[in-house]
Amino acid sequence: MIRDLLQFRPDPHVVPDVCIVGAGAAGIMLAVELAGLGRTVTLLEGGGAAIEESAQTPYESECAALPHRGLHGGRFRALGGTTTMWGGQILKLQESDFERRAWIPESGWPISTHDLEPHYERALELEGLRNVIRSDRDVWKALGKAGPPDSGDFTSYLSRWCPEPNFARLHRRSLEHDARIDTWLHAHAVELLLEDGTARGVRCRTSEGKETIFRAKTYVFALGAIESSRFFLQPRDNGGLPWNDSGLLGRHFQDHIDSDAAEVTPLDARAFRDAFDTIFLSGHRYTPKLTLSAARQRADRLLNVGATVYSAADENDALTPLKSNAKKLLKGELREVKVKEVWPMMRHAPTLLAGAYRYAVEHRAFHPASAKFRLRVHCEQEPTSASTITLSPLRDAFGLRKTALAWKISPLEIQTIRRLVELAQSSLEGVGRVIPHPALFDQDDAFIGYCQDSFHHMGGMRMHRLPTLGVVDTDLRLHGVRNCFVCSSAVFPTSGFSNPTHTLLALSVRLAHHLLNETTSYLQESEERRSEAVDDALPNPERPAACFVAPP
Repeated sequence: MIRDLLQFRPDPHVVPDVCIVGAGAAGIMLAVELAGLGRTVTLLEGGGAAIEESAQTPYESECAALPHRGLHGGRFRALGGTTTMWGGQILKLQESDFERRAWIPESGWPISTHDLEPHYERALELEGLRNVIRSDRDVWKALGKAGPPDSGDFTSYLSRWCPEPNFARLHRRSLEHDARIDTWLHAHAVELLLEDGTARGVRCRTSEGKETIFRAKTYVFALGAIESSRFFLQPRDNGGLPWNDSGLLGRHFQDHIDSDAAEVTPLDARAFRDAFDTIFLSGHRYTPKLTLSAARQRADRLLNVGATVYSAADENDALTPLKSNAKKLLKGELREVKVKEVWPMMRHAPTLLAGAYRYAVEHRAFHPASAKFRLRVHCEQEPTSASTITLSPLRDAFGLRKTALAWKISPLEIQTIRRLVELAQSSLEGVGRVIPHPALFDQDDAFIGYCQDSFHHMGGMRMHRLPTLGVVDTDLRLHGVRNCFVCSSAVFPTSGFSNPTHTLLALSVRLAHHLLNETTSYLQESEERRSEAVDDALPNPERPAACFVAPP
């Protein structure tokens, strides 16, 4: 059931197994998986059912270093969180991202890719990708193509896209009708209540100032990476942050560095399209990409970095709505197309027909003749990134101190991007000519001004077994608190170049099963305590009878 804290109040006598703070990608997936495992869940969302301007004000933050688009444009407080606005691209972290790389300080995770592999598979199902083709080789085979050959410098791979990227819509039936999930809107968390190292409740406040304390056996914070650090950095009455013995809370924030690092001119048009055009098969979308091989990263002591070849054309802005209307016509949804939109479709009919043929027959994306191609680079940031999340002295409408983000780009990150472009020039020879950005090799690092973030927020609450070296442990338990967990990309020790959501959702599934075992143990212990209490009340022939003294 979905209810609004502005209108209703929860029953204080109802204590669920798990209280999840944050109803974005991780929170919704965790709630659905836990409910499927038989656990009761309270899911708290600070925003409403849809994006409301007033609900976004807590995200107003100070940008203390480089410009960062995602600080204000990439976070959404509403049911579904950022999934209400993202494209839905899914990609695993690579195996090497979990491993220690001798040339990259603090690289690697305290868990391996094998620990997440079965949970990646379950995440695909929860993302609506149950029938997606798992193997890249099988995708190319279904197209009747061999696929781009791997070289010593590059490895090709395919990302996948969720057919329904909005997880609130994807899982609406569960959120609305599963009796085990109790969702509350406009429940803005302002404080974690602690007692002797145990979480006792989450204090929530509405925009009207009304407070409610939600209680559960276990608590999970499934906030975005920036908001996670911000929440747990808030000063407490006793002055201490028991989860920050490491001093790492808010440190080593990472995003993927995005940049149009080069232009690419096709030389062999057919080979170029076969290698880089987006693929459409049986209702699923696959995007070809390149990444530097692990051997090349090791030889040149580089970070992990990938790249996408994409097109920009003058017609694209005009064609996008026309393509949408054309799809409606093909589906027979005539009433959905307005009369005034028919003439532009007729005027662009040759281009639309060419695109329809390319899509329906060849299962590939279509590019107009005027298309210009660019090499878009997605570069990992160093695990010891100098970027930080701290608190501003200013407070938001709920009384919490606001965020100050200092996002920085290091020389190694720029060096990695430069080397990728250099290697692409030789590796794509004969297929396309790679022309580096004019500022890429300037010695004054002017190219940093042409770099952007990817809206991929990671780090700030690093995962590590030891409380002196991390903020959460390998089970995502908040160090110093027995029954509180953090399920957020904030826990990522390293970021690779892959979109983080798929790995975060694999962590969500893994956490759900961990909590299942924990709550099962808790219930067994409770049953044992109840049995012992009953035993104590029953006569025991081996135990002396209690003396009974009649009242005088």
